[in-house]
Amino acid sequence: MGATEETWYDEDAGPIVRLYARVGARAAAQRDGLDLSVVLHRVPGVPEPDNLSPDQSRALRLIRRPIALSEVAARLGLPLGPARLMLAELRDAGLLEADRRDASPDVLERLLSGLNSL
Repeated sequence: MGATEETWYDEDAGPIVRLYARVGARAAAQRDGLDLSVVLHRVPGVPEPDNLSPDQSRALRLIRRPIALSEVAARLGLPLGPARLMLAELRDAGLLEADRRDASPDVLERLLSGLNSL
């Protein structure tokens, strides 16, 4: 590359790591039971293992207080699929729990009414 050519990335962009590398080249083989309506929380008294990936450690720090799966994915900068896979593994390891929060019929009626008014 010549001195006058610019690169498409810079130091501010941060490290360039492919998504499959961030999730350890794993793929979900079956439904993990984590959908967008779950709220995640840490299991009290369970210590964090030493062999977690940086993303897993960050996720556990985020989940110190109850938080939605989609919020964790957004804060980690991961698409929902890989985030669900990673969080399902943490749940399976006994580090977090997921509670399903279904909206009440009243909330759904108000949402529908609001959408119809648009």
